[in-house]
Amino acid sequence: MSVPPLFTVFTPAYNRAHTIHRVFDSLRAQTLRDFEWLVVNDGSTDHTSELIATWTKLVDFPIRYFEQDHSGKHFAHNLAVREAHGQFFMLLDSDDACVPQALERIAYYWDTIPSDERTHFSSVVGLCRNQHGEIIGDRFPSDPFDANLYERRYIYRLRGEKAGAARLEVLRQFPFPEIKGTQFVPEGAVWLEIGKKYKARCVNEAFRIYYVDDERTGPTLSKRRALSDDAPGRLYYYVWLLNNDLKYFFRLPRHFLKAAIMLPVVAYFAGHSFGQVLKSLRSLQAKSLVLLALPISILMFASDWARRALASAKVSG
Repeated sequence: MSVPPLFTVFTPAYNRAHTIHRVFDSLRAQTLRDFEWLVVNDGSTDHTSELIATWTKLVDFPIRYFEQDHSGKHFAHNLAVREAHGQFFMLLDSDDACVPQALERIAYYWDTIPSDERTHFSSVVGLCRNQHGEIIGDRFPSDPFDANLYERRYIYRLRGEKAGAARLEVLRQFPFPEIKGTQFVPEGAVWLEIGKKYKARCVNEAFRIYYVDDERTGPTLSKRRALSDDAPGRLYYYVWLLNNDLKYFFRLPRHFLKAAIMLPVVAYFAGHSFGQVLKSLRSLQAKSLVLLALPISILMFASDWARRALASAKVSG
């Protein structure tokens, strides 16, 4: 029986044959070679499968390839976590890359955690930068900085993308909800659940490269989303947030106001009535916040409807 790799690098792919080479090229350049690349093809109709088959013959690391019907990143993530062999699990999207020392440095920082404390840690988390070398988001207040996601989000109010690798055994305790009819479930619901039990070692070193504002590659981090996009997944997240974290309202009010405003809108697009929305909220405070925000929700919906109607008229005209 072969020795399991230290890392599983997971890439979900849906019609990204034109960008997935970024992942491949950055993995070929890794200074630490103890990893496998696990690709889940989420029903692509391009030549992703042919690319992976060709690359498998060219490299000195295992490439494991899976296919699923077009179901979304959350289904692909759960499949990858079930199939992964590594001790650590790192997500690398199909339009991103990682720096050459990423895996080596993550392993190094994990080893700096005292061995008798590691059961309390889920991951090593670092920074992200764009393709121009600019850091995306806030830096951590110290280096290293040991904190769970609640502390990072609500106490220190750190914003912006972060990236790293998590223990596989922890991720297997917290699968994504397998919601159909959506291609995306916000990762916050899963990582905040993990944050109730585990903390991360956070460092001010960039591991991941996000490509932004590159119109040649399609939607990116900077691309505006329609209100109807992935409504069932976003509905799940907003309900979860208001039911679980509303006690942090005064630490980050804009976060919860956005959830309260967006909840009726995405519920509509997901086929849920406003009554169902209110019933899904467990506390009087959450229900009241949504009711108070309802006029803004209606204005936002009307604005989105007008924008889509105008776009449709231009196309038909």
